Amino acid sequence: MMLRLNFQVSCKFRCEPIYSIGGSLHAVEVLTSFEGGYAGGKMEPQKFISSLDTKSKRELLLAQLTEINAQSLFFKNNKLLCSLNIDQSMAIMILEDHDVQEIIEKNDFIRLEISERFPKIDKTEGNIILDALAEKYELWLDDYGTDFSNINTLKNTKFESVKIDKKFFWENGNSVMWASILDNISQHCASIIVEGVETGTQLRSLKYSGVSCVQGFLFPSVPLDDIEILMPKKGYYNL
Repeated sequence: MMLRLNFQVSCKFRCEPIYSIGGSLHAVEVLTSFEGGYAGGKMEPQKFISSLDTKSKRELLLAQLTEINAQSLFFKNNKLLCSLNIDQSMAIMILEDHDVQEIIEKNDFIRLEISERFPKIDKTEGNIILDALAEKYELWLDDYGTDFSNINTLKNTKFESVKIDKKFFWENGNSVMWASILDNISQHCASIIVEGVETGTQLRSLKYSGVSCVQGFLFPSVPLDDIEILMPKKGYYNL
């Protein structure tokens, strides 16, 4: 689709599958890629989104939610979840904008994914915007294990799931402390998702670790419009 954000930028929506450790499709993360702008060509998503003004971010958020809503029967019929990354300004929109709220609230499979870079997320006093959001919606914490993390991040806010950062997994997945790390995280959430799973060896190492789900290049993404491709054999991935 084409967004008019002061200049023409085309955006495409893809979904990365998230499989349960038992092998069934559990959720997808919806990601957005951008092309065009003044220079043309592909644009770095996080940098581009952070550069948008409030009006443009609202347009983008509504576009993302509208595309997810178009697939609502697929998510509901297959009992799947769908996560979407938001920043602080988008969080405020979700709390204040009726049009945004309406789409999220009629699609209870949507999960809002919060990065550890969210302001004050790791401070003892937390973030009041995040607290208000957690009262109304199910939140997932993304990128756990980056330089921004400490245990306050998990203590401050109620997260349904915690997604472990891929680099943190690569550096610590074989450590003698790995089991203790997972145990500490599990005390503050209902499930743990490990990102960065790229090989069968990595996948097998997590099978009996207490991790709930996995995500990574081992499980290729597909365009959101083609999401049904992810459901061969009723969404089972051969572990």
